[in-house]
Amino acid sequence: MRDLHHRWIAFLLVALLASAIDLLASFLLRNPTLGSAARIAIALMPLPGDIALIVLVLRAVRRLDEFQKRVHFEAITVAFLSTGVAVFACGYLQQAHIVGFLNSGVVWAFMLIFYALGYLIAANHYR
Repeated sequence: MRDLHHRWIAFLLVALLASAIDLLASFLLRNPTLGSAARIAIALMPLPGDIALIVLVLRAVRRLDEFQKRVHFEAITVAFLSTGVAVFACGYLQQAHIVGFLNSGVVWAFMLIFYALGYLIAANHYR
């Protein structure tokens, strides 16, 4: 139990740090006077934190039992496919001049919402 507590704290700390770096990079990239090299460096600055989050989530998934893995797999499947459909729909709505630019924050929101929906569907299916 204590190990689980430490893993959650580590995950939250890395998630907060990665989010702060993402926000900082987004803020810095609003400066139009930056040169190309600086813009590239700032744009890539969030990658180490984001990759660290992927590693932590993957390690957590590998510790799950087979049933839990199946539920999460179905949730990820729903999230992946639904996000793809939503992004395409937004793209078509952009071409129709109905909505504006689709930013990455909206895509992440789609993924999280669809993951939660997929998790609820899978968990309910196996009750």
